Amino acid sequence: MATVKAQPRDLRVKPKALRRQGLVPVVVYGAHLDPVHVAVGEDALQRLFSEVTRSTAVELDVSGGEQYHVFLKAIHLHPVTDRPLHVDMYVPERGRNLDMPVPVRLVGVSPGVKDGGLLEILQEYIHVRARASKMPPYIEVDISALGLNDSVLVEDLPWGEGVEPVVPPDTAVVTVISPRGLAKAQLEAEEAAEAAEAELAEGLEEAEEGLAEVKPED
Repeated sequence: MATVKAQPRDLRVKPKALRRQGLVPVVVYGAHLDPVHVAVGEDALQRLFSEVTRSTAVELDVSGGEQYHVFLKAIHLHPVTDRPLHVDMYVPERGRNLDMPVPVRLVGVSPGVKDGGLLEILQEYIHVRARASKMPPYIEVDISALGLNDSVLVEDLPWGEGVEPVVPPDTAVVTVISPRGLAKAQLEAEEAAEAAEAELAEGLEEAEEGLAEVKPED
């Protein structure tokens, strides 16, 4: 479990003043917890962001002895610098399952790609139901046996005890499109675009004809 240290925040100190000190305001909340306001060093947060996902449990240690097991709920970034301005952290309710999107991580090299196929990731996240202690930080998808026109489905993945996907088992997670299939898909897309353009042009032509038939009143 990742760990990050925090200090109690004095709400009389404005967020801009905190940031000038290299600190970021953080609010911790949960179903049975009044909001707790703390401040975390920006450098520590940046390291945390590089190490965890939204489904990674984080241990938040607050100076003074308080400790919370949290998940990152919302990260507010500066629109220009991308520096963190504010972070929300969520304390899950004990004894209850969480439904969370868990990121997919590919491992291995696909033989189908070596044969000229295109690897297409269809699901970057998979929604999962589990207790907080069982929630995986990512879902590992092995593509080392994925040939041309093959797919890995949700039901093909090794789900751990207490972890349940909440999407249909036949949902494709990743696939390898053969060169022929890729060319066919591109041709179908081009034909669909041309048909849409022709339909639009026909509609505009009919509209212009309709306007031409309308005679102005004397």
